[in-house]
Amino acid sequence: MKEINSFKNTIEKKKFEFFKDQSKRALISPFQALARFTVVAGIVALIFEVRYFSDHIVQIYISRISAIAIAFLLLVISNTKFGKKNPVLLVHILLLSIIISFGIMIYLIPKTLIFNSHIISLIIFTAALFLSWEVTNQIIVAIYYNIVFAVSIVFNNKSVFILPNMLESVILVLIISIMAIVASYINYLLRQEAVIKNFEVSQSEKKFRNLFENSAEGIFQFTRDGKFLIMNPALIKILGFSSEDELKRLNLTTDVFKRKSDWDLLSKLLEKQGKVRNYRVPFKKKDKTELTIRMNVRTTDEDENGMIYFEGSLQDITQQVQAEVEKQKALDALRLEKLKADTIAKKAQQESSFKSKFLASMSHEVRTPMNSVMGFLTLIENDLFEDKEELKGFAGDARLAAESLLEIINNILDISKIESGRMELDEVDFILNEEIDKALSIIGQTARKKGVALEKYIDKDIAEKVFGDPTRYRQILLNLLSNAVKFTDEGKISLNVSIKSKNEAWIELLTVVQDSGVGIPGDKLSLLFEPYIQVRTKKSSKEGTGLGLMISKEFVKLMNGEIHVESKVGVGSRFSFTVKMKLYQEAKLPFEIGEQSVDENIAVEVFSAASQESKQELNTKKRLLLVEDNPISQNLELKILREVGYEVEAVSNGHDAIENVKTGTFNLVLMDVEMTDMDGITATQKIRVLEGSNAKIPIIAVTAHSSMKDRERCLAAGMDDYIAKPINIHFLKITIDQWLNTNN
Repeated sequence: MKEINSFKNTIEKKKFEFFKDQSKRALISPFQALARFTVVAGIVALIFEVRYFSDHIVQIYISRISAIAIAFLLLVISNTKFGKKNPVLLVHILLLSIIISFGIMIYLIPKTLIFNSHIISLIIFTAALFLSWEVTNQIIVAIYYNIVFAVSIVFNNKSVFILPNMLESVILVLIISIMAIVASYINYLLRQEAVIKNFEVSQSEKKFRNLFENSAEGIFQFTRDGKFLIMNPALIKILGFSSEDELKRLNLTTDVFKRKSDWDLLSKLLEKQGKVRNYRVPFKKKDKTELTIRMNVRTTDEDENGMIYFEGSLQDITQQVQAEVEKQKALDALRLEKLKADTIAKKAQQESSFKSKFLASMSHEVRTPMNSVMGFLTLIENDLFEDKEELKGFAGDARLAAESLLEIINNILDISKIESGRMELDEVDFILNEEIDKALSIIGQTARKKGVALEKYIDKDIAEKVFGDPTRYRQILLNLLSNAVKFTDEGKISLNVSIKSKNEAWIELLTVVQDSGVGIPGDKLSLLFEPYIQVRTKKSSKEGTGLGLMISKEFVKLMNGEIHVESKVGVGSRFSFTVKMKLYQEAKLPFEIGEQSVDENIAVEVFSAASQESKQELNTKKRLLLVEDNPISQNLELKILREVGYEVEAVSNGHDAIENVKTGTFNLVLMDVEMTDMDGITATQKIRVLEGSNAKIPIIAVTAHSSMKDRERCLAAGMDDYIAKPINIHFLKITIDQWLNTNN
């Protein structure tokens, strides 16, 4: 409340100061007119008074000329800085000189009392009407006017009292004095009201001017045909111009609006509604860059000729629009991320459910072959077989169950590597046709038993050798071919390998596996490559672990390819995938024994009894050292090696292996890599630094680790070759014979 009262007092004070200043300024012109009138009137009075009152010619001259001189002098002073600053003082001096002049005339010539009193009263009353000063000054004038008038009468001779109408003249003087004061007061009030209104108008105009000049928004007025009439500095700046003249030469329709259709729409809306609010429109700046404007426009017909104009304000909202666009993009991105997060969460929940079902299924899948292995081994252990042929059948069935169990374990390990991001591809040169033949040979026996034909078509333009991961490529083929054989009871299975694209460094292979099996329902196709999902059909009781296709998809992705499936129930399925391989450029080694995969069962020719015997004779001349710390594995490997004709001795740690090699009685070492005392890597490194020819003995690594990195680690330690567990008897014998013959 205090602040409001203080503000009001400040406003009132400003108004009073403004009125006072304006009154002072307004006093100069009436004063100058009064001074000129006094000079002229004094001269005229002087002429008449000298003519009719020659007896007092000297006094008249002195009195009138003094008044005229004072009036003239004051007129000159009024044009100076001092006079303009002190007009009230000049008026008082002028009126006082006039009153004294007339008082002297009354004193000198009493009979002129009536005339002079009327004249001076008229002057005083006129001054009250036209002089812009306060009532106080008028009262002061009335006081010294009456004093001078009274003094001129009192100090006169008695003849003045007997003049006719003397009393009426005195009363008239008093009445005129009072009327002059009243007139001055009324004049003061009227002038005060006018000046205050003028002050308020000027203040309002000043505020409007300040708003107009300093507004951040562009303020404008333009004609119906698009010509600017009024614009403020902000508008000029927003449009990139430097002066009003530049804008006044433009036409909004073509030079400012980016699209004429926006102008046409604005004109229609204004004609229909009379005003438009928040109208967004693109404008062109002086440099032709685009900016977005928000306009508030209304029509007005304040012109004298009744013409209609458009006026209003505009804002540059380019940055705001950009911020809105960015905000919308951010919101869309957030919505998308939320949708992704929801999808991922839903998928994770679904996968968790699938995993639970998968674990239950895996329990069955693992226990079934394990039960067969343990069952057949129990039968063999307790001699529960009728003859040697049945014993051989038990052993074969146990081996098949073990292989099935191993396949499940390998798939689970591959899934684990894929999900943890540790799955890596090897890059070696290999013969593509050989890998395809290996895959076909593995599933060939099963296909022949079912009477299903196998067909192979390979594009002859494919290079003999390519550079990539043969094991993973073969694993993809095996998964697809195994599924084809599993779900095809008659007809044929075809494998087609062709070139999809090729350049100097890369070749993209298209591999197609097509069968005439039971087919897959359309609604199940999208689930085929999902993890932990087993697709079951009513027409087939066969089902797998649900891992093969998922693993194949991941391998294909690692090889920069894609996998697709087409199928029709009762007709068959067509699986196709692409992979990219580097083109073979140069041989790395004179020869290289490829890595043996755990899913590999290469068909090996059955040796004749004569050839077996001849090889046994050769092998008895060679002694092998088996280094294996696991007693069961040691017994198994000793039995296998001795059965195929080798003379073998076994040790259980790296230290004993080194000591036995020093004797020089062994031709080759089979070295287990993982041992608790001294591992095979360390033992090999110590053997390689022995003196003499013993340091060069062939050493073959035997380990359950089967990745290319493990193989490279063994070779880097000084080993000559690498065999992965579980051991394939035929592959083991081929590898040993190769190094024994090479050493010879």
